[in-house]
Amino acid sequence: MRWILALLLFCSTAAAETLTTDNVVPSMSQFSTSGSTTSAGSARGCSSGEFCTGNATAGGGTYTSSFDVPLTEAEVQRGFTLDSSVTVDSHPSNAVLATCTSITQGSDCRDIFRLTVSLFDNESTVVEKFEREVELDFSGLRTFSFEDTVAENSFSVLTGELELFGVDAGFHSGFFGPKFSDPSITFTYQDIVEQQILDQIARHEVQVAVAPPPAPPPLEPMAPSPSPQAPPPPPMQASIAPPPAPEAPPPPTIQPVAAPQPEQRREEAQAEAEIEAEMEAAPRPEPQERASEEPQRQEQPEEQPVAEAAEQEQPETDSSPQAETPAPKPKTRQEKVKAAAQKVVKKIAPSQRYNTASQTTTLVVMNMIGAKIATGPALQDTQGFFPKESLTDNRSLSNPLQDYQVFGASNAAHEAFLGLEWRK
Repeated sequence: MRWILALLLFCSTAAAETLTTDNVVPSMSQFSTSGSTTSAGSARGCSSGEFCTGNATAGGGTYTSSFDVPLTEAEVQRGFTLDSSVTVDSHPSNAVLATCTSITQGSDCRDIFRLTVSLFDNESTVVEKFEREVELDFSGLRTFSFEDTVAENSFSVLTGELELFGVDAGFHSGFFGPKFSDPSITFTYQDIVEQQILDQIARHEVQVAVAPPPAPPPLEPMAPSPSPQAPPPPPMQASIAPPPAPEAPPPPTIQPVAAPQPEQRREEAQAEAEIEAEMEAAPRPEPQERASEEPQRQEQPEEQPVAEAAEQEQPETDSSPQAETPAPKPKTRQEKVKAAAQKVVKKIAPSQRYNTASQTTTLVVMNMIGAKIATGPALQDTQGFFPKESLTDNRSLSNPLQDYQVFGASNAAHEAFLGLEWRK
């Protein structure tokens, strides 16, 4: 646990994903202008499609464009890096001329350009301003890039403005000053989603490894509530006495479960007696039924010769003891109770089937013929089979690092998607 904590604390900032926005300023054709500027191609010193600046007498010219900072408030407040760049076309004379003592001096000197980036809050107040001034000492095209850092702050959503100023120093006619192209401003910042997850993991591990949760405070016995006292009697008035206060309704009483009535007990005993009487009145089968067959043969003497002839024609196996009907198996008490109970229930008339006595008889019959549940032997626990160990309650069973590895990438992608929609 400790080495995981140390690794997280060491790599929390480095593991955060660093993102860079797209260029937030448009092309030079969409910049607004002020002072001595031109791109028509008809002026001396400026070809068509070039964005030129004027001479010292005219005071030079400025190209300006506003933009939105595509960062959320949390990302702005965490700090970011502002990267600005522009390509400048310098007149060939700047490679051989000297530095100006004054922009408006009488002799030609090296041209000057200035790049300014201003950031505004939601109240149009300047919160950050970065300015770069460069003396051109070369001929042709050169790209200038600048990097400015905004530290942690309490700003909200920001907007910005880019200004490109150029002047043909020491020269007093035409548009031979610096020419601008390909302006760019981007923002580099840390992905706030992944960084927050890493910080949360680090804080969680610190709480678990360093600061275990304190023990709960001991429970204090509750003091007995004071017994209610009757309010003092109202003061007597000479004229009209106030009406008495309404009494509180008494608490509801819980009625006890009523015991079975004597009538119900008598009905149950009567139903059991009826079943026992049916069991006693049931006929018992005799071992053999030869005695019942003899009178039947005596009543029909005319059929005796036929019967004797039939007995003579039958094979010897028919007169053997095996051909005799076996004795019925004696019924168990449960079978006798079931048969007697069924007879008692059948005696109930359909019109009397749902009165109290009939329902009681039916319940007694169901209880008597119902199957008896036999419980098997109870299982004996083996002492010491399970170890006397338990999980401690001083840390969460959830693994924040695993959760970050599984869901962190998708969360970051979703946040980036939302940021893309917000920038649009």
